[in-house]
Amino acid sequence: MRVGERIARLVVRVASVLVPGRLRGDWVEEWHAELWHEARRAGGRPLKAVRGAFVDAVAARALVDSAGADGLGRHRIAPALGAETRIALRGLRRAPGFSAIALFTLSLGIGATAALFAVLDAVVLEPLPYVEADRLVTVSHPVPGYSTDGNWPVSQAGFFEFREQATTLESLGVYAVNAVNLADEGAPPTRLDGAYISAGLFDVLRATAVVGRLFGEADDVPGAPRVAVLSYGLWRTRYGGDPGVVGQTIRLNGNALEIVGVTPPGFHLPDVPVDIWLPFQLDPSAPAVNSHWLAAVGRLRAGVSGPEAQAELLGLTGRFPELFPQAYSPDFMRQFGFSTEVRPLRDEVLGDVARVLWTLFGAVGLLLLIAAANVANLFLVRAESKRREVSVRAALGASRAALARTWYVESALLAGAAAVAGLALAWAVLRGVVLLAPASLPRLEAIRMDASAVVFAFAVAVAATALFGSICMLRFRADRAFESVHESGRRTTAGKSTHRARHVMVAAQVALALVLLTGAGLLLRSFASLTRVDPGFEPDQLLVFDVGLPVQPYELNSQAVAFYDGLLARIRALPGVVAAGATTQLALDGQGGCFAAMTEVGRPADTRPACIPTAFVTPGWFEAMGIPVSGRSLEAQDVASGSGPALVTRSLAERLWPGRDPLGQGIKPFQDGPPFYRVVGVTADIRAAGLEKPVVDFVYYPMKPIPGEPAALVRNATVTVRTTRADVLSLLPELRGAMAAVDPQIPIGDARTMRHVVARSMNRLSFALLLIGVSAGVALVLGAVGLYGVIAWVVGQRRAEIGVRMALGARTARVGLHVVRQAFLLGLAGVAAGLLVTRVTLPLLAGTALLYDVGASDPLTLAGVSLLLLAVAVLASWIPAWRAASVDPAEALRAD
Repeated sequence: MRVGERIARLVVRVASVLVPGRLRGDWVEEWHAELWHEARRAGGRPLKAVRGAFVDAVAARALVDSAGADGLGRHRIAPALGAETRIALRGLRRAPGFSAIALFTLSLGIGATAALFAVLDAVVLEPLPYVEADRLVTVSHPVPGYSTDGNWPVSQAGFFEFREQATTLESLGVYAVNAVNLADEGAPPTRLDGAYISAGLFDVLRATAVVGRLFGEADDVPGAPRVAVLSYGLWRTRYGGDPGVVGQTIRLNGNALEIVGVTPPGFHLPDVPVDIWLPFQLDPSAPAVNSHWLAAVGRLRAGVSGPEAQAELLGLTGRFPELFPQAYSPDFMRQFGFSTEVRPLRDEVLGDVARVLWTLFGAVGLLLLIAAANVANLFLVRAESKRREVSVRAALGASRAALARTWYVESALLAGAAAVAGLALAWAVLRGVVLLAPASLPRLEAIRMDASAVVFAFAVAVAATALFGSICMLRFRADRAFESVHESGRRTTAGKSTHRARHVMVAAQVALALVLLTGAGLLLRSFASLTRVDPGFEPDQLLVFDVGLPVQPYELNSQAVAFYDGLLARIRALPGVVAAGATTQLALDGQGGCFAAMTEVGRPADTRPACIPTAFVTPGWFEAMGIPVSGRSLEAQDVASGSGPALVTRSLAERLWPGRDPLGQGIKPFQDGPPFYRVVGVTADIRAAGLEKPVVDFVYYPMKPIPGEPAALVRNATVTVRTTRADVLSLLPELRGAMAAVDPQIPIGDARTMRHVVARSMNRLSFALLLIGVSAGVALVLGAVGLYGVIAWVVGQRRAEIGVRMALGARTARVGLHVVRQAFLLGLAGVAAGLLVTRVTLPLLAGTALLYDVGASDPLTLAGVSLLLLAVAVLASWIPAWRAASVDPAEALRAD
């Protein structure tokens, strides 16, 4: 007797013992026959066949025993689930293709969404890291008559007025961020991110010191001994976490300061990290100036709302012309709509980032839905293939609950494994997201995999378990169990409901893929449009770096100007250097300070500018930047003679002197009255705030003022160097040598190419494009796989029918065309549904300000994506169509 037949007899004997006698009959013998065939197919795997059959029989006995009139007893739940788990594991091992594809697809969806959820949770959902953060607000000034893009910070005079008079605010603090040079004895100078703050800011943010103390009011008065507070990170990295650092003296920008304390780990300003904290020492008796440069954060009194605080501050703002007539005239207030706004600090920190991240999360969520639809299709196939097995178990007496456990346990095992694999993928994806995320993304340092991401991943797994298990249960009706058992084992064609379910899921995949691909296409078009925007300067072959001058020995403006002149002279002498200059405001690096520019009498009153962005530059800067100039540029003899030349952008010239020649006109950054700078040139408009934003009016003054004009002491500037070298950064060692020759105590800070600056200004768009683009690419592949799977399955199910058609004379080309037509119609249905969905979803993308020079319903993008998906549908059907056309009629009929 062959080994296979012996195994079959053993299997039948074991099953007969385990199955209760009251259930034996013809249908049990038929089930035994199935086991017989399985054992014979095992061939050289007799032990594995016996073990598999035994497990099946034990599971059947457990299910039969549990199916009583009173339902499943609680004391039998654990054994039944154990048996279900064993048989589900064995079933998944028997179908490695199904298991691998489903696991990979679902892991991909769970991993991507878990990673984005971790970002969303850290940046948007988690509260700000301050005590009672919901009471924190920002105070700023909208000026709609000048610009609708952003608000002005507060002025020094406005800060003191609000701090002393506002009763709705418990406390108010201001700050400004600036780079500083730290020099310790025996260590090279280091450029750090410093924050100048009012002493009350620590109270507003409820900060405490881990070592020493923080600032008090006595530290913040003019003339008080200079002190500093270290950040926790700087304390650990530079001073090794030594508590004895408190009381030591350091030199910061040439000044001797005493370290008085260390802030807690993770404590920083709401929008930027800080290395070292310094007191402002603002003078409340200083003359009021319409210059807005102080970021203000306040804490509401308990029980006070933001609108109540805003109403009070608006009333105080209305008194500015009376309190500070030299800075705020009634005409100014009326013409520019100058007012005060109180916003929750959270809204100010996040800006539109929350909407951007929610949109990205939604895009990746679509990828999860596509993956789930793909796996659901696989489960439908699996349900059809296991129809006979489930029918036999139902005939043996298993209840509907017991059958449901079969599918739900298998779904749970697969979804749980996918959640674990997805979390590993999410961890890797999250590292890439943090690495590629724009530096402007708030709370970037807080992004990490934590318990919330794990809970989210397993919540998705639970939902997937419910979905897949329910789909399988809907494919089987317990009241048809006996009928299914007696059906011919050769029946392979599924019912119409199965076809409809699979077709709906494939169409849904195509529709969701269309939404993702359209979003990616719109972002790609926006990115391409931005790369074609003229920034107003030539960014190629341009290297820039920052310089910060200490107080000693650069107390006077003349000393600072002499330093820049000496440094630039040495840089211009370097091989390969074409031009070099310095500025206080580099384009695309953020909009710097502004001044209420004054012009000579005779200018129309309604064109009086409020606060114009201002830069102080050296000769050679316009040539280094490649900014076109009409008239002439700033020259060294202009500065040496003190003649006071100035340059303005074209848009500003048209606004200040409409219909008049701007050359020779008088303008100045400070008080009214002579002396005036004379406009000698008009520059091209530049996009200083960002490529996607409108051009910014600018006025450029020389760093050295004309006699009689107050000096704007330039301690921090950006040096710009144009070179002919292909590798621009190769110039750095020689630049450091030039700096060391002028002043070895001053470091070169943040050296970068101008191309890097331009790319960084588009970081948010490129980051969104990367995430949505990758999601769209994966969605396209999954959609193609889904289409291929359903068409191939349909062809396999209709193999006998195709054989009959071909036997009756159907041509192979017609058979193949019929298959392609079916795939095309599925793709067309998905595209039509996707176009309807885009009308709802894509306007959300437009609301994130990620789109530039393209509308959310751009017809070219929609048409291109639709054609792409239809082409993919046709290609996905190519192999199934070829197989259908290659069916041998005789062989197909014999198999049937």
